[in-house]
Order: sequence, then structure tokens, then C-alpha cells
Amino acid sequence: MGEIGQQAIIIGDSFNNTLGLIRSLGEAGIDIILFLVGASDRLCIVKSRYLRNKKIFQVEKVEDCLPILKQIANGLNTQVIICTNDMAAQFIDLNEHELSQYYSTPMQGGQLGNLMNKDVQCHLAEECGFTVPKSLVYRRGNEFPKNLSYPLLLKPINSNEGAKSDIHICKTYDDVEQSLSRSSACQEFIIQEYIEKEYEINLIGVSTSHGVYVPGGIRKIRHYPTIYSPCSFGLFQSINKINIDTTPIIKFITQVGYRGPFSVELLHKGDKDYFMEVNFRHDGLAYAATASGANLPALLFRENGTSIQVKDIYMMDLSIDFCHVKNGNLSLKDWIKDFRRTGCFLNYNRKDKQPTISYYKNKIKQKLHL
Repeated sequence: MGEIGQQAIIIGDSFNNTLGLIRSLGEAGIDIILFLVGASDRLCIVKSRYLRNKKIFQVEKVEDCLPILKQIANGLNTQVIICTNDMAAQFIDLNEHELSQYYSTPMQGGQLGNLMNKDVQCHLAEECGFTVPKSLVYRRGNEFPKNLSYPLLLKPINSNEGAKSDIHICKTYDDVEQSLSRSSACQEFIIQEYIEKEYEINLIGVSTSHGVYVPGGIRKIRHYPTIYSPCSFGLFQSINKINIDTTPIIKFITQVGYRGPFSVELLHKGDKDYFMEVNFRHDGLAYAATASGANLPALLFRENGTSIQVKDIYMMDLSIDFCHVKNGNLSLKDWIKDFRRTGCFLNYNRKDKQPTISYYKNKIKQKLHL
């Protein structure tokens, strides 16, 4: 349970990142104030039982949060700001100096700055002991580097300045030209050695005043619709079972000075785990850690450190995973087998059903109107 007067100030949009955080903190009895950014509440997040009688501010743009944050600050420094998407994390980072006077902020008055940049992250990660694919920076309109090894991966250097559709696997220079000719707002890319991964791992962690905790991660089994889309089915396991040394992670987060939930994306091939990026915010898959026994966001509201024990648990995003069956990529029999062994559904929660019920009611209404 949180101490008296403590509050979580959640800033994010209507996706699993935000809903999972609300459920984790709600289960721990932490008081919540929600800033829901965007024109619509697509997942019906405000229907969550953990938001009953709580303050909810629905704003069009993340910048609209600033004057409200100034108004609701209690002056006791017991309110903890937690972001659930990159846009919110960048907004808070830009206003760290001012907000840290009233709130417990991710950088306690410092700034992440250019650490949102994947190239900068990769250089620091290598210094901290990660295995990092070879990479270089490319800006649209400049001459594309020659004599590169193919295949290569082309992706936005900053997630806020690009989209999933800007990620391309290029087997030849012709693929590069085709990729760059597509309409896109992204101007700066990182060109990276392409790793033919066996699977991807999302490590789930939190950094508190007592230390950095990384109890486990998700081995991603299925993505939808492509391999660079969100994970729709995976297995959360302890850090020992997935056999990953957390020393570089702890060194990285400690050196940055970040405090809050985070995730680390790795590609596994052979006996190596290649660093991809760190997300300085609550991850969309992070509720799987809570379901496994490790309620990491709740640790931000405890006075002491803790020993964490986790169990293996399969996670599934029902809203997209069944699409593998509909598209003929997975048999119904195999999907039912996976469904039955799943212990954590990202959108459906038996203790907090109303967001899912409302979501599907809206979907049915939309189809009937069509």
C-alpha cells in the first residue's frame, strides 16, 4: 500500500500502457489522477473500477497538461508523475526543471535530453556492456552511405518523430530507395545491422530511490500484423530463466539517473542478446509482470526496497492475437491451446472487466451502424 498523501499522476493515451498501469497501481491501493491525452478513449479506460471517484482530465494535446499540473500540485512532493507513452515522457522531460519543484519526476529536475535518440542510446548501451548491432545515422535528403552490408534495418532515430510504418528491412539498395520514397514525416533514421533474430525479449523494470529492479521479461512469441508490430502473445519469465545479466541494465539506468518504470528491448540470436532500445516509460506489456507477482510501479510508493519473486505466465492481447487465426496464419486448435494457458490478458481483466465490456459494446454498435 502507498503512504498517506501519495498519488500517482498518470499521463498517457488510451492504450494498454495506460490501462495496465492503472490496474497495477489500483491493485496496490495507490491513489490515481489520470491525464488522458487524445480525442478518444478507444479502450474505455475511464470505465476502470480503479478510477471510480478519481480525478480524470481528458485533454486534446499533452501540452494542455502543464497548467493543470501546476494547479493540482499538493506542495508536499508526494505526487509521482508516471508516463505511459513517448510523447508524454518527452513533454515531462522538457518541463522537468519546473515540475520537479512540485512533483516527484522521472529525472528529479535533470533531463533525459537526447537519450530519446536511439543512436545516443546505443553508444551508451555499448559503454555499459551491452552487445549492440553496428549502426549509423542518416538524414533524409542526404546521400545514402555506400558500401553497407545488407540486409540492414532502417528505423526512426526518435519514436516521437516516426511511426511503425517507418521501420524497414532492406535487403538491397533498391529496397532502401523504395522505403525512403514512401510518404512519411520522419526525417532522421538510424541504419542498423540487421539481426536475424530467433526471438525478441522485452525486459520489464523499475528504478526507485532504493535501486533498479528487473525481475524478468517477456519472450515474444507472436506479433501482429508484422514482426515489428506489438506483441500479441508471449511468455513472461524470471530474469534467471531467460538467462540475462542485468549488470549493463542497472549501470545504464543508474548512469542516466532515471526513476520510474522502463523496458529494455533485446533481440536474441545464438548465445547473444542484442540491445535495441530503452523505453523511459511504462510499457504496454508491463502488466504481465504484475500478473506474475511483481507489481513494479507500486515500488515507487514504498519506503523500502523489496525482494521480488515471479512465476512464469503467458500473456495475450485478445484484441489482436485472434487475427492470426482469421488471417489463416494459425490454426484455431493451436490458438485455443494458447488461450487456455494464458494467465494474463492485456485488455481483459477479471477484476476490472468494465473497460473490455464497454470496448466491445462500442465495436458492436459501430458495426451495426455500418
